[in-house]
Amino acid sequence: MLNSIICLTEENFQLFSNASKKKESAKGELLFTPQNICRKILFIENGLLRGFKISEGKDFTHHFFSENWFATDFESFLTGKTGSLYIEALTPITYYEFQKDGLEQLYELHPQFQKLGRIIAEKAFLSTVEKLNDIQTLDLKGRYQGMVAKNKELFQKVPQKYIASYLGVSEQSLSRIKKDFFLNICECLVKN
Repeated sequence: MLNSIICLTEENFQLFSNASKKKESAKGELLFTPQNICRKILFIENGLLRGFKISEGKDFTHHFFSENWFATDFESFLTGKTGSLYIEALTPITYYEFQKDGLEQLYELHPQFQKLGRIIAEKAFLSTVEKLNDIQTLDLKGRYQGMVAKNKELFQKVPQKYIASYLGVSEQSLSRIKKDFFLNICECLVKN
């Protein structure tokens, strides 16, 4: 789990675990709401979360947070300002919750954890940059194919309306792209 991100001794792993509380949430439960300042970060042991915003009554999927990674409203967590994301459990979820103060204390007392904090921030930044680049440079078909290539199981766990929202299109447009995508795969299989 964490050792794939950063090499931790047994002692360091214990320090990290002691700084958190293990929790569980049911499918559909909201773990973050935008009315609050985000002062926690979650490490997802198992399950799937969705970050989304609501604007003018419309739901916009911002991000999916999956197993063995961290989830938070990073903007609020870093700035100390009121959050902008709802984060909900798409499946039953088990996670470790870290309070910001405890995490910062861990960073200060044990510099090896600063590297982990940097990696989390870098990955969040790169994910956002990649999504922006995809929106600016790829058509819907390209964005869909990229998403399938990166995370096939997401399509088995997430309702199509959330995937369409993440890609910035209607469910009908996504259905057409999926149909064309699978027809192309079938044609390639028949030719070979």
